[in-house]
Amino acid sequence: MIKGDGIRRDIAQVDEDELTAFINAIKELQNRKYPGVRDDFPVGGVSLWFKQDEIHQATHVHGGPEFVPWHRELCNRFEQLIRSVDPRLSLHYWDWTTDPSALFTPTVMGSKKGDAGEPWLSAGFYNPTADPYRDDNVFAPEHANPFDPPRALTRDMTDGVPQLAFKDAEIIAAPDYHTMRLKLEGSHNDAHGYIGGTIGEPHTSFRDPFVFLLHSNVDRLYAMWQHADPVTRFDPRTVYGAADPEDPMWFARRLGPWDGSGRMRPWSAPEFEEEEKNYLDLSVVTPPQYDTIPPVGNGAATGKKLDDLRHLLEDPAVRQAVRTLLPA
Repeated sequence: MIKGDGIRRDIAQVDEDELTAFINAIKELQNRKYPGVRDDFPVGGVSLWFKQDEIHQATHVHGGPEFVPWHRELCNRFEQLIRSVDPRLSLHYWDWTTDPSALFTPTVMGSKKGDAGEPWLSAGFYNPTADPYRDDNVFAPEHANPFDPPRALTRDMTDGVPQLAFKDAEIIAAPDYHTMRLKLEGSHNDAHGYIGGTIGEPHTSFRDPFVFLLHSNVDRLYAMWQHADPVTRFDPRTVYGAADPEDPMWFARRLGPWDGSGRMRPWSAPEFEEEEKNYLDLSVVTPPQYDTIPPVGNGAATGKKLDDLRHLLEDPAVRQAVRTLLPA
């Protein structure tokens, strides 16, 4: 049964029919295209799936304070895409304290060693004989068009449970945002390397659908850290703590490429569908719902309060009022 309640869950615990719908929705994103054609400038006609690689490769926010909230925005937008296929779905996560081997089958995530194979090969996520194609060397300009498929999607997964830089409990118990982010990104780096292959290379990692299960887990741990002190960490004015001495106003930067920077369609010309917001925006600060976050209170009343709060935070007038309280 597909629960359809908006909660992100451990993918290993999701019912088979929901898992099938989840994989089918991701595959459908390869069939749907953004406006334009391959030879446009900026490039048009890119599939909703290949756009994820284009976004991540062009922006590549790592090794700094933006890492966690920028990837939250990326995951939230991807969840919206899969919900455009099936509104009952959520972006579930891989609990990286567990061995994910059971997910690497021809009907779910493909092979864990060598070529990923099915279900991604026949769905066009890569094509070994493609010409033109998108090169693994992202600095090869003759093969850099995001419209084109890569020739390979590979894995080289280590057997057993991942050995990560920090335990989840250490990340959640971090006393401030800076400490939490460093630990979370360290474990995230190790998780990428554990799966290996395409996902193990920062510039190609978002060609592998498994990457969203990994990053949903990154966001889950961030959300659990926020819930450990909700008064401070749900508030845009205090969530990030003291200013970063090397980059004191990082949170005032706009989230690209969705703000129209980077000349990427449809957020730049000719569609101009940009959305300008910074890291203090409530949609960035407010965490999604996860199954490991304990409810406050009990039952349906709590759920209704949370829904009411989310609707309130989505109200444009409320968001604009909050912006007036934040630094310019």
